Amino acid sequence: MTRDDSEAPVAAQAQEPESPGTLTTVTGISASITRSALDAEVLRVVDADGRLLFEHNTSTRVTVIVAPEGDLELRAPRGKVKIVAAEGFELDTPSLHAKIGEARVEGRSLSATFERVKSAVGVIETRAERIIERAKNTYREVEELSQTRAGRLRLVAEKTVSLLGQRAVVKAKEDVKIKGDKVYLA
Repeated sequence: MTRDDSEAPVAAQAQEPESPGTLTTVTGISASITRSALDAEVLRVVDADGRLLFEHNTSTRVTVIVAPEGDLELRAPRGKVKIVAAEGFELDTPSLHAKIGEARVEGRSLSATFERVKSAVGVIETRAERIIERAKNTYREVEELSQTRAGRLRLVAEKTVSLLGQRAVVKAKEDVKIKGDKVYLA
């Protein structure tokens, strides 16, 4: 490594922590520690073109890792990668691909907003205290059996209820009641 004393930062060498300077590798990557007027330190690593690779600011308490070109990979070939944050985790990307063997998510609340959701699954099992669905239109196609088992079942329509089928069977253990201003049986 070569030293470049043209700036006034504090050196990143272990043996001279308080001396000014910049550490520069043969390939042009350089590291520097600078101090602001408020005695905050900023550790910066830049590539040969001066593009930021790493920065830690003691004043703002922000640490940044950058891959100016190409990919950024976090690997733990014999362990796991764990991200822990006290205030939250944000992900901002135009595309996300996740290949997961098994997933488990726990939380107090989940909110998702999408223009379109398409899923292909073998079995969906939902257990809930209450399910509330709101839609402008709902269309459901079932190839074989569609069954609803309930303590009570109520269908409410503001206008018309239509039941269409090759055959219709209504069975009751007690009473069947049809009520209307006019009842037509054909």
